[in-house]
Amino acid sequence: VCLEKATGVRPVIFFTNGVDVFLWDDAQGYPYRRVYGFYSKDSLEYLVHQRTNKKALAAVEPNLAIANRMYQLEAVKRVGERFSNKFRKALLVQATGTGKTRVAVSLCDTLMRAGWAKRILFLCDRRELRKQADRVFKEFMPGEPRIVVDSTTSQDRDKRIYLATYPAMMKCFEDFDVGFFDLIIADESHRSIYKKFRTLFRYFDA
Repeated sequence: VCLEKATGVRPVIFFTNGVDVFLWDDAQGYPYRRVYGFYSKDSLEYLVHQRTNKKALAAVEPNLAIANRMYQLEAVKRVGERFSNKFRKALLVQATGTGKTRVAVSLCDTLMRAGWAKRILFLCDRRELRKQADRVFKEFMPGEPRIVVDSTTSQDRDKRIYLATYPAMMKCFEDFDVGFFDLIIADESHRSIYKKFRTLFRYFDA
């Protein structure tokens, strides 16, 4: 309260019992949650920036050039509603051939234009899926800098969209701060990824 009075800004609150670290962003209406560690200065600044600059997701229409089928638009809308209600996770189930990647890109585009996401991590379990996603992002969001994460690019911090396979990200995820990504999309989320790659979802506070 004293810091808020002195600066005019409600601080992001971190507290710990010596073992677990918790983050409390009550200014945005979120309950406190356990996090893996502390945010970097850059990630903290963006978290505070979001408070006054992000738009209501219901007011931002999806780009019909990316996804225009009714069920695709409904999927983006429902995820937006869930995030607006302070939930931090959402699951979409789509059959093969119904445009999963387009829905994912449409969601990314909507969240970026609304000021909800600055940096996005797209995870998949095979290089072929990563290449496919890279092509779709290139086609429909050509103005957003993106990169494929591997041993030669893991130090890059100036892109907006990061594409990676789970094994590649497991080798370098601790090089990023826990608040670096605002949105993580797990493509084709089969149960096995949570056994082998659960650490990624526990580490990042997205």
